[in-house]
Amino acid sequence: MCQFVLQDPAFFAFLFHVDEDHAATVRSRGCSCGGPLHQANYMRKPRGGHGGAQVDTTRLSFCCGDCRLRNTPASVRFLGRRVYWGAVVVLATALCSGLSLRRGRQLSQQLGVPVLTILRWRQWWLTKFTTTAVWLDLRGRFLPPVAISDLPGELLVRAVADEPRGAIAMMMRWLAPLSTLTEDR
Repeated sequence: MCQFVLQDPAFFAFLFHVDEDHAATVRSRGCSCGGPLHQANYMRKPRGGHGGAQVDTTRLSFCCGDCRLRNTPASVRFLGRRVYWGAVVVLATALCSGLSLRRGRQLSQQLGVPVLTILRWRQWWLTKFTTTAVWLDLRGRFLPPVAISDLPGELLVRAVADEPRGAIAMMMRWLAPLSTLTEDR
């Protein structure tokens, strides 16, 4: 059921509007040196999802007019430097937990992500993600605690939502701070 949200252009439009809100907040704060922030967006070519529909792939970003420092706001569409949409990374790894090899291949075909890539993402969730400040903050929000071995599926289950895209969008909001880090690979 959740993977169908990846085919919905309205879901990606919703995430883009959330990103625009993040960008407006960053722009209103300005640069830490006091200089003005100028628009410095760049194009991404994310893989997976959106069913071939026209989806905005612009990564919103700013550049200081004085110190030239780039300031890229957090994003709910992209998960760090990964080439796949963040929602694809979350769903693929949530769905792969405890899969047989046959079911893993089916999931790989459905999402257009190689099995080895999904397994690498799963390793990231179980190791590197658990050392991030995002996880340290998230794990304190849930009772009973979320077991590391159940990531990210259990986070998706715990996201309170009224509609299918709501749980994924909520989780992407939680993970947004990871979109600006380079060491999250």
